[in-house]
Amino acid sequence: MDIVERYIAAVQRELPEQKREDIGRELNANILDKIEALEAQKGAVTDTEVAEVLYEMGSPRSVALQFCPPTPLIATWIMPLYLNTLYVVLGVLFLLSLIGVTSNWLSGTQMSLLLFMKSLASEFLNHAYFAFTAITIGFAVIGRKPKNEEPQTCTWSPEKLPPAGKSWQHISLQSIFSDLATMLFLVMLIWYPLWQSNSGAQSIFTPEVLTILLWFTPVILVAIAHSIWQLRVRLWNRTMLLLNIAVSTAFLLVSLWIMLNTPILRIYSEAWEGAVSIASIERSIFVVVFVVAIIAAYEVIRDTRRLFRI
Repeated sequence: MDIVERYIAAVQRELPEQKREDIGRELNANILDKIEALEAQKGAVTDTEVAEVLYEMGSPRSVALQFCPPTPLIATWIMPLYLNTLYVVLGVLFLLSLIGVTSNWLSGTQMSLLLFMKSLASEFLNHAYFAFTAITIGFAVIGRKPKNEEPQTCTWSPEKLPPAGKSWQHISLQSIFSDLATMLFLVMLIWYPLWQSNSGAQSIFTPEVLTILLWFTPVILVAIAHSIWQLRVRLWNRTMLLLNIAVSTAFLLVSLWIMLNTPILRIYSEAWEGAVSIASIERSIFVVVFVVAIIAAYEVIRDTRRLFRI
């Protein structure tokens, strides 16, 4: 039948040349079997009924993909390692971009919050494009094995598997790097003016708030170390939950203290004259600190409940 020949030819055009003849014969046999089964039910079949059979089989491209699936750019057996490497590298690049942009901002570069976010995104993407391309090409090359060579399987032992737990015990990379970025940003806000005191840099905080934040820095460093520990373990346990409760409680108490001891920022009214009122700035900062306190309180309650569930 002409319609069957045209259908098989359309499928073959979507296939590699060396496989067209074999798959074409197999596909032709499958179609003839379907037509013969239809003839056994209804007798002679029309071209319209044959077209319906072909329509049910799918478009030529979808049928070709069933016979000859495309080779993925990253081999399936190496995909988990590829994704994990990509997430870790992009997370580290984001932290480095945050440090660089924050350093420029604290050193005197005039930028609003919107410009700060734009600079951070631009700095991160400039490095992320290259990192993504390099990692993808590297893993694409690693995943290409000779046809007669089987990929190496990773060695593992049932005895070394992590303990079974609830789904919430798994710590996502996004959560880890978000916490790291926040902590590093706080450390730079607190200490950068002191490191660069010779250049005339001044802290954005009032003396009272700066004093309490300086004493609070060890807690932030503990939080950074805790995030690095999470990056290695990736599963919540009792010790990690207790440490996270302690850190969150410290953040909650400091946030409440700062809220009760306004003003928070050292604001130079001359620089903001005519742009925005000092009162609105203070209210915005108060809301930010309040949100931090709410998040810390939530994490204390959440991790306490998790502690009793382990």
